[in-house]
Amino acid sequence: MNNHTTMTGPVFGGKSAVLVASTGAALLLLIALHFLRPDVDPTWVFLSDYMLGSWGWLMRFTFVAMALALGSSAVILAVLLRGWGRWIVSGLLGLAAFGMVIGGVFPPDPTGTPVEALTGTGTLHIIGASLDFTPIAALIGSITLARQSGGRGAALWLLVASLFTVFVMVAFIISMPPDHVFGPETHSALIGRLQWLSYFIWFVGLAFVAYRGRRENRAQQWGNEA
Repeated sequence: MNNHTTMTGPVFGGKSAVLVASTGAALLLLIALHFLRPDVDPTWVFLSDYMLGSWGWLMRFTFVAMALALGSSAVILAVLLRGWGRWIVSGLLGLAAFGMVIGGVFPPDPTGTPVEALTGTGTLHIIGASLDFTPIAALIGSITLARQSGGRGAALWLLVASLFTVFVMVAFIISMPPDHVFGPETHSALIGRLQWLSYFIWFVGLAFVAYRGRRENRAQQWGNEA
């Protein structure tokens, strides 16, 4: 058994399960919050505002679930990828996970708060959000995986999913008002929700790629033993 097969067995088995479970938990929690907080207008009020109500603890758990998904993605790609690029990708995903932790610890100021009126915790929350380099990491990691696989199979679909995350990220940046003051006439929050959805799609794709890789490693191992 080679070292790559030895490493991927437990990583793919454990971390892929964590990735799927945390992704599903984050998605279900967000769906529940949209029903529990009908007073929050999803077209212009950001997801973080769910932390400010009586159901704020659910949003904190959502941030934790996202951090776990990003962290497990970092570990999976550290094993799947070859070369120095894997450390860049894993580092960016780890940084995004750390940002999610910051976002879950420090509550934001309500959407629409002027920049000059931001509180200390609100500023820290924004700093945590600014560490989200998930689309960049997803694109670099997916391109590398597609090249390693010869542009075939699940890795190619993962690349398509990563392009979607980048597209939504660009749309989010373009939608930002120049004065960074959000109101009913802005739609950045709605695009932000779409951005998280794009992450969920990419997480599921990565988990599938890891699962396929584990099966192929096992088949290769059995073939070598035979």
